[in-house]
Amino acid sequence: MSKRQKKLQGSHIWLPILCIGLGCVAVFSCQLNIWLKHSSDREREQWVQQEARYQERIGELEQNVEDLEQELNQQQNAENLTFAGAYLSDLTEQSPGDILEEEKLDRENIGNYFTAVSIKEGDEIYQRINGKSYRENDNISLDELVYLKMLHYNFQGEIQVGEMIVHRELAEDVLEIFQELFENQYEIQSMYLVDNYWAGNGEDSDFASIEANNTSAFNYREVTGGTSLSNHAYGRAIDINPQQNPYVWFDRSGTAQWSHENADAYINRESDLAHVIDHENLCYQLFAEHGFSWGGDWDNPKDYQHFEKSLQ
Repeated sequence: MSKRQKKLQGSHIWLPILCIGLGCVAVFSCQLNIWLKHSSDREREQWVQQEARYQERIGELEQNVEDLEQELNQQQNAENLTFAGAYLSDLTEQSPGDILEEEKLDRENIGNYFTAVSIKEGDEIYQRINGKSYRENDNISLDELVYLKMLHYNFQGEIQVGEMIVHRELAEDVLEIFQELFENQYEIQSMYLVDNYWAGNGEDSDFASIEANNTSAFNYREVTGGTSLSNHAYGRAIDINPQQNPYVWFDRSGTAQWSHENADAYINRESDLAHVIDHENLCYQLFAEHGFSWGGDWDNPKDYQHFEKSLQ
């Protein structure tokens, strides 16, 4: 216990004692008036002097009570200011993957932890993605992309810092979606840039990110099994918890096929396993409200992890 807390606790103990003392003095004063009616002049004089001393003492006690109340208020205000000052103002100094304590968050201003910043050539984010998930091209410029830093609950129920790159025009939607997911304690295992899993090209890196059950967005690559650009290449597609929500295609016999063994238990979409996205899932509902389409509604393939939105 800190010195301040001990002092505050001591003040709380003495305040009722002083109040009791005041009560006792008041009772004595009433009794004194009764005695005065039945006493001699000398006795009255002695009692008057005694009463004067007690009245003086009452004044001192009342002043002590007033001083203590003022001190208690000051100390309480100081404690409140100290606690408020312990809040994180934003995530500027936090790294993706950091675990944060609930007490460090200002719940009244939770939007401070969901931010978008431009990516400038030469800055830290650019250095991470250049030549990997981002390459100079004629389809999407660096100015059209923004870097998001957000909070999410991981599968252990801990508050974790996440990151993502999306198209600038989708940033507001995405921040609103993930803030609401966070406020509802929706669990996402991890949220790193696909560059953390870089394997030499966009497709293999996407595979590695999915294998790690990582939620990600921008990746300048072609569609799976094709030659046209994926919506991920434009920063307008997001994959959520890909292990629990796999990419599934069907052969000519209608048999389901998938690439990641860790998704075996999640091919049956009627299961009650955690983190499975369906139409009743909050994640689906929020993305749909913001105009995103879901890969789980496709005929073949079905991409249960995938949400995308066309630009206006």
